[in-house]
Amino acid sequence: MHSFMDAKILAKNLRQSLAHNGIERSHSECLELVAQQFGLKDWNQLSARIAATANRASMDHLALPEGWKLARHTDRSIYRIGMDTEAPGVAKIACRAGRADGIVLPSDSFGVMMQSITAEPYRERKLALSAMISTDDADAASIWMRVDQSLGQVLRFDNMLDRVGEGSLRGTNDWTTRRIVLDVPDSAASIHCGLLLNGYGSMCVKNLTFAEAQAGWPVTAGGGKLFMKPTNLDFSSAA
Repeated sequence: MHSFMDAKILAKNLRQSLAHNGIERSHSECLELVAQQFGLKDWNQLSARIAATANRASMDHLALPEGWKLARHTDRSIYRIGMDTEAPGVAKIACRAGRADGIVLPSDSFGVMMQSITAEPYRERKLALSAMISTDDADAASIWMRVDQSLGQVLRFDNMLDRVGEGSLRGTNDWTTRRIVLDVPDSAASIHCGLLLNGYGSMCVKNLTFAEAQAGWPVTAGGGKLFMKPTNLDFSSAA
């Protein structure tokens, strides 16, 4: 997924698309249009933002914890991800651009740190991923877990973003506990879990645990809790 750092590529694609429809525009004109799409006055402003962001990105990468990796679509020129240099035992994800910087991030901009394990020891068990999360001006910050049958075949998934309650943290929050509970089917092959920040802001995570869920904990999913049985089939009560 492209970001403002890919402005020249976007301008080239725009020029080709316009030409295909019989509209001729120079590369410079297309750069100006791309800058406006990201909420800036002109290409000079966007070019300066790109240079500043690239310089910061080359100077201040955070070290990834051992055993962790970045998700494939995470762009380190947009997000700082790794161990918090000021707090031992804390992981951090922070957007390099602030809301006042004049950079409009795509709505699907995510910073994701993750790890993957084999599901074999956990089949037919109910697992809980828990953590304490704090945020600063975050669009959405959460932990997530996914159970796959094979690569690309998802059996269970919860990233907390669509939950009605106890979901992702938004805005500024002190340390808050969040938990995901998923059952692992016998056909599961792998389990993936991690941290994610959507959009602007920053998040810190500590006390991350992965263990068997307690008997009374209901499983969760992308839309929230799974009911133990069908409910409100006559549509008699409103949310």
